[in-house]
Amino acid sequence: LLHAGPTVAAEGTAGQRARWLPPVLRGDEIWCQGFSEPEAGSDLAALRTRAVRDGDTYVVSGQKIWTSHAEVADWCELLVRTDPDAPKHRGISWLAMPMDAPGVTVRPLRTPAGSTEFAEVFLDEVRVPAGNRVGAENDGWRVTMVTLSFERGTAFVGEVVACRRTLDALAAEARRNGRWDDPVLRRRLGRLNAEFRALWRLT
Repeated sequence: LLHAGPTVAAEGTAGQRARWLPPVLRGDEIWCQGFSEPEAGSDLAALRTRAVRDGDTYVVSGQKIWTSHAEVADWCELLVRTDPDAPKHRGISWLAMPMDAPGVTVRPLRTPAGSTEFAEVFLDEVRVPAGNRVGAENDGWRVTMVTLSFERGTAFVGEVVACRRTLDALAAEARRNGRWDDPVLRRRLGRLNAEFRALWRLT
């Protein structure tokens, strides 16, 4: 909802938007993000997962890591290298890969806290329809910047909404118990209200 959905809305074809957006909005389908790789570190453009065109499909092989919710995801927004001879920020494509496709193996990673939110994803000659490519072939880096702009811009929406609800509850309680006439309290609540409005504009 915070990255794949907005990316498809901004960059997808009419058919892709019709196929993927309604289930995302209903919460019927879950997406994970196949960006990070073991050998790339923080350099996203150094990815090595390959996608070779074979007719109307891509044959994808490689590995992703730190993939959130891969165990339960229906789809993966997958970055692949479609032109190994191009400069590293080029030759990348953005694919929507079904997680139940043959050749996809998910291995959960247990954190020190005991959770398995993250996983490794192994791709062994996974066939992905070429029609699942979002954006032009080899234009995936630009599409990825669209994805990341949405992801970073909406990362704290839930927290901002929760804080705003808490502020509204505090104001209601102040009116109920007679503290609303306190100028110091009203000034503090007013400042918080202004800050939350500014945060909302940023998200």
